Amino acid sequence: MARHGRASTQNWILLVDNEQDILDIMARVLQSAGYAIDTANDGRAALERVSHQDYALIISNIRMPVMGGEAFYHQLCSSHADMSDRIIFCTGDTANAGTRRFLSATGAPVIYKPFHLHTVLDVVSSKLKVLHSPAGCPGLPLASSGPVTAPAY
Repeated sequence: MARHGRASTQNWILLVDNEQDILDIMARVLQSAGYAIDTANDGRAALERVSHQDYALIISNIRMPVMGGEAFYHQLCSSHADMSDRIIFCTGDTANAGTRRFLSATGAPVIYKPFHLHTVLDVVSSKLKVLHSPAGCPGLPLASSGPVTAPAY
């Protein structure tokens, strides 16, 4: 499906949460750090946004009415697989074994509620670095400008 997005999606983040206070706080913090924000109150609304816009990241709550984070993630993987590695989950549902299994299976970063604002910024920054890093070994150049020789022992 073709998406008609904004000129640059490099700093656009979609926040998905049914708690308006959480959306407001996260949006304010991320906007002050230079990110552009869209919001959705549930997974169904988020899928609608994703069908029209590419996002650098999606931060989704797990427990929401209409469509929760787990169902949203499965739909995202089916309909927009190219965006499924851009997700970060946010949840306070840490006691539920099913939630823990789901989060572990996705391998996605998780922000646990209640959270510190610096945690949100740290997780977003770390995830974007991983997504934008070139293939190969982290911290090593991909190509050298000349021959490389190892020291003789």
